[in-house]
Amino acid sequence: MDSYLGNEQLLDRTLVAFFASRETPDDVAHKAIRWAEMICQTDKVVISGFNSPLEKEVLNTLLENKHPVILALGRSVYKRVPTQFVQPLAEGRMLIVSISNAVRQSWWTAQYRIFTVANWADECVWAGVHRGSLLDVPFDIYLSKSKKIEDFSL
Repeated sequence: MDSYLGNEQLLDRTLVAFFASRETPDDVAHKAIRWAEMICQTDKVVISGFNSPLEKEVLNTLLENKHPVILALGRSVYKRVPTQFVQPLAEGRMLIVSISNAVRQSWWTAQYRIFTVANWADECVWAGVHRGSLLDVPFDIYLSKSKKIEDFSL
């Protein structure tokens, strides 16, 4: 079940998925922030769950630069939209997508969200993926696909 809040036309543009593990080395984090600043010079839309600390930092960079984003939730859509999203939604530069009607995100809904985001995206950017993380299996699967992949971990 998908629910949408915001500008659904963003899904028709070139989508770049951004994934980052909860714990990322400083050099990887710096590369990711520089990448976010550079992506703001393009017309690509960044899609992510924006859950990990680095993903949140990238989201803040994108929002500050008024760059379009798609926030994919592994739970039901917000009953009350967080304040930081009100203006981007009103300006048509944000879409919030819920891929589950669960009240809270679980490990399973998070995995489904990761796979959904990666499948929708034209390109995938991975930062700080390490063995045993939530991103471990999806990363290995997408390494074997033909999509453009950038990995700041290597």
